[in-house]
Amino acid sequence: MRDSPLQIRTLPMDEIFRQPLGGDDPTPESTEHLDPFLARRIEARPWELRSAQWTAWVLAEIAFGEGIKVSLVGRPGYPDFRGLLYLSVPFRDLADHNTRQSLFLNWAGRDPVLSRVPLVYVFEPNPVPVP
Repeated sequence: MRDSPLQIRTLPMDEIFRQPLGGDDPTPESTEHLDPFLARRIEARPWELRSAQWTAWVLAEIAFGEGIKVSLVGRPGYPDFRGLLYLSVPFRDLADHNTRQSLFLNWAGRDPVLSRVPLVYVFEPNPVPVP
């Protein structure tokens, strides 16, 4: 049987996803050698985020009542955006929720801890109504 000119050539996976030429590492380069104080600033930031998380939790419990769940998704090394703070709050109705959310955001804007840590607050009604 002769080889057909339309025969498909299969490649091993190693040839499809080749390593970069020259042995370059595909991971991002560390910037600690550019700014010697960066390592110290990054080490202190998790504590800032945790203190902001706890402060927001307390303010949310005051504004929305009991049953608040808080989770934090942080981005270390970014000074102007530190993370998303998810607040799962009790939901009664939309007008009440908007009033309590405005109250929380007002308090958070005036709080000395939360005003230093730039977070985006994501409010999730709990329980989420099933359509």
